[in-house]
Amino acid sequence: MKYPFFASFIVFGFLFSFSMKKRIKTEKKYVDNFWERERMADSTRRKSLENLDYVAVPLNELPMDVLTELPEIEEYHNRLRDLSEKKIVNFAGYSNTDLKLTYGAPNINLLSEYDQNFEDLITLLQNWADILLQNWGEGAQLCPEEERKQAAKKVLAYAVSIGSDIAASYEKLVKLYLEYGEQDKIPGLKKKAETIRSLSKERILAMLEEAEKESDPA
Repeated sequence: MKYPFFASFIVFGFLFSFSMKKRIKTEKKYVDNFWERERMADSTRRKSLENLDYVAVPLNELPMDVLTELPEIEEYHNRLRDLSEKKIVNFAGYSNTDLKLTYGAPNINLLSEYDQNFEDLITLLQNWADILLQNWGEGAQLCPEEERKQAAKKVLAYAVSIGSDIAASYEKLVKLYLEYGEQDKIPGLKKKAETIRSLSKERILAMLEEAEKESDPA
């Protein structure tokens, strides 16, 4: 009775050993490929950045006149003006190796700066919208809720238009669209979300698909 067990143990050991060797070989190949790409990236010459998809901040199209009495809003406006004078590019989903291979290793610091400016911008826009949508007590008296919601909708729509991958931006914009009977704009949000390159893409698309189902009268 011991022989079948012993044979099974030998087979299991063989399969386990084979699996481990295969895994180690695969991991080594992945690591080797990574360092080879990194080596190539570090030797890539500087390329022109003139044709990058720079993000413009349309200050005259954003609700810069809403709740300006609040210090928090004034701070966001000042930071937004500051960002509008910088170069901003959305590189979400691209690694430093990807950027160096595409635009040259000597440009990596500039590219990282442009990408950080984008992250700062979409975070600022989300925080700005959050404040507009809050019940601000005295601020609510200074500005009617309806006006604040319309302002938040503009801010969030702009954030999505430039490629924000912040799920809350989509979620709150969808809520506003549904509240104001603008369900027809949800397909456009889905189309935009499909271009997202970061990990939040699937979560955002799932949320938009659910919103579409809930808004479908059928």
